[in-house]
Amino acid sequence: MFTEQSLRDYPELVKAFMGIPAEEFWAIVQQAKAKLPAYDQQRLDRPDRQRASGAGRGCDQPIAIRVALVLTYLRLHVPQLVVAMLYGATQPDVSRDLRRLLPVIQAVLPCPAVWEIVADGQTVNETESLALEHLADGRVLIDATEQRVFRSHDNETRKTYYSGKKKAFTLKTEVVTDGDHHIQAISVAVPGATHDKKLSDQVHTVEHLPDGCEADADKGYQGLDAQVSRVAVRDAHTGVVQHVPRLIVKTPFKKPKGQPLTEEQQAFNLQLSAIRVRVEHCIGWAKNWAILATRFRCAHALYTSIMRTICGLVNKQTRRWQAALVANSA
Repeated sequence: MFTEQSLRDYPELVKAFMGIPAEEFWAIVQQAKAKLPAYDQQRLDRPDRQRASGAGRGCDQPIAIRVALVLTYLRLHVPQLVVAMLYGATQPDVSRDLRRLLPVIQAVLPCPAVWEIVADGQTVNETESLALEHLADGRVLIDATEQRVFRSHDNETRKTYYSGKKKAFTLKTEVVTDGDHHIQAISVAVPGATHDKKLSDQVHTVEHLPDGCEADADKGYQGLDAQVSRVAVRDAHTGVVQHVPRLIVKTPFKKPKGQPLTEEQQAFNLQLSAIRVRVEHCIGWAKNWAILATRFRCAHALYTSIMRTICGLVNKQTRRWQAALVANSA
């Protein structure tokens, strides 16, 4: 059984069980400890709570062990009882803290924005859009990732979750990064039968993107450029007003039926894939956390929060190795 002291004495355990350096873990613990009282008070005082504020069972474990429980479960995705036995807790402790601590951990990590499904007739608020100055090279890379879930007993539910692409029952999430491996936004998770382009339409991806950026996506996003609105631009010298797309969308050329791609089209596809692979890198790094790489066992309502937390850990990891590259090259 590991204790707070043993985690301090053996920092390699933190890396092995949680996937992050020990110093980063303790920084998360300290920041989470400072934010937890306000979050707990807000949770206990929420209007829909049926118990009185402060009622219910309290937490017996120190905050360091509670955070370790959550991060270990995300990294290893072994049964919650196994994680609980590692730290002298109970399975309900793991389940409870997974719900209670994820928002607090997210608050101390560079987590991406979450794009919700936009109802018909509504538009995206400007405050929810990405800022061009926050994009490393003025570029966004768009892709979707899927994760297997358990097969439902209900036939209609099975149809909505069955992914023809993966030949499995899945949850799908859209991931948006910049050109420098920083995850900027994710969509809410949707059933796997949803096409990549349809998910993009549901969250109004194009509306979230800033003017003047370049959006690169794979063949599943054909037609995305048609959704880009046009803006009026006046030439400073001639005074001529032209209406141009407010941003550029690039997707690969699809091979025409019975005809090969031209050399120019092949070269364009190759160049685009060399750039777009960066979003694939980010998705691959996120799947180093086993909870995103194996069949998802938790409630689907938790999936987006778990995905956002792990993307925050990936962003933290990216900043760390990029800072090390700069320091080593200096």
